[in-house]
Amino acid sequence: MRYILKLLWLVPLIAFVACGDDFALSTKYYYVRPENKAWLVTDSIVGVPYSMVDNNGITYNFTGLCTSHGFSEGTSGFLFIPTQKSYRENYYSTSISNYGTSFSMYLYASYSHYDTDDMHIYLTGISMHCSLASHEVTYFGCDDNNVEWTQTDESTTNKVFVNVDKLNSLTVQNQTYNEVLHFYLKDPIGVIKLNQFTDLYYAKGVGLIKYTLKSGIVFERLTH
Repeated sequence: MRYILKLLWLVPLIAFVACGDDFALSTKYYYVRPENKAWLVTDSIVGVPYSMVDNNGITYNFTGLCTSHGFSEGTSGFLFIPTQKSYRENYYSTSISNYGTSFSMYLYASYSHYDTDDMHIYLTGISMHCSLASHEVTYFGCDDNNVEWTQTDESTTNKVFVNVDKLNSLTVQNQTYNEVLHFYLKDPIGVIKLNQFTDLYYAKGVGLIKYTLKSGIVFERLTH
């Protein structure tokens, strides 16, 4: 009889768990902070172009493919029972050049009240994610999915060193841009290809303004 009662108690519990996220006890939304929306740009509005010129004099015309705004969903729980559903606001934009170079940027709301929002950038097969407040790198990705990386040891010889800092201003093609994020890496282990970036500059409210490939080719934004 005792075992039957235990089984009867488990039935509604199993049914509750099987229902999944729809029965979470609470729901929480995390929004991109208003001051961080200033990092968003109109580069990727469909049909709106911008241009980059390299140090060989070749011009790359970028055209916006799409923008999106939505929420990514997450669930937390206790003993396999969902207790809270969370929705994290995000913005996404992507553009592509007439030579097939694609640049993408995500802006994600933080899950913490004490942290800040995150920026994700992608160019030439390299991805980097960072906190907008601390500039801590939270993710680095390249063609080698298992590559080891560090943000704390710039003199490393067996890992990729990655970092993000913020410049008050940067002048590119005689145009000065204020509040610029500088994404950069060093590759002592040789996993980055010659046609992939090692430096990238992103200006607040403007977007991609400069990047350098491992081969040494430099691309700079043209003003119109």
